[in-house]
Amino acid sequence: MKVLFLDIDGVLNSTRSCIANKGYPHDFSPEGMPMFDSIAVSLIRGLCARGGVSVVVSSAWRITHHWDAIGRALELPTMDRTPSLLGVRGDEIAHWLEAHPEVTQYAIVDDDADMLPEQFPFFVKTDGHEGLSYANFAQLCSLFGVNQYDCAPNRMRIASGVKLVWEDIDLLEGDAA
Repeated sequence: MKVLFLDIDGVLNSTRSCIANKGYPHDFSPEGMPMFDSIAVSLIRGLCARGGVSVVVSSAWRITHHWDAIGRALELPTMDRTPSLLGVRGDEIAHWLEAHPEVTQYAIVDDDADMLPEQFPFFVKTDGHEGLSYANFAQLCSLFGVNQYDCAPNRMRIASGVKLVWEDIDLLEGDAA
């Protein structure tokens, strides 16, 4: 089983998204949802879908919101949350991993580096001012062995019957003659 330990503040929202979206989200209400960084959320969705990755919520949001509600609101495949323990977030992740030996791969994405030394090879640190960057996303994909370009939704060109000027080369060549 592949697991992504997901922080929210500083990853799926940031100082940048706060300024752009006129505030930080505090819940998953219709007013709060547009305050999340939709690109960051979409990138994580794509990674989970393409890589068969499940999310374990390690964010402080797990204290005020049920992990399943977080997953439903963000359309992410959440399966659990880390426990709330004294110490650093890395301790909480280690405790969760000890209880789940079926995990074969994991990664951690967070804007705070309070991880244990053995977790750093699997840790992607975001900048809380910027949130999840494309470089962070590519690093996560690499940890799970997923090509980041495969995580985008399929694009289809829908024939509209209308030709664009640059699509009709014969027309352009005929006008020049």
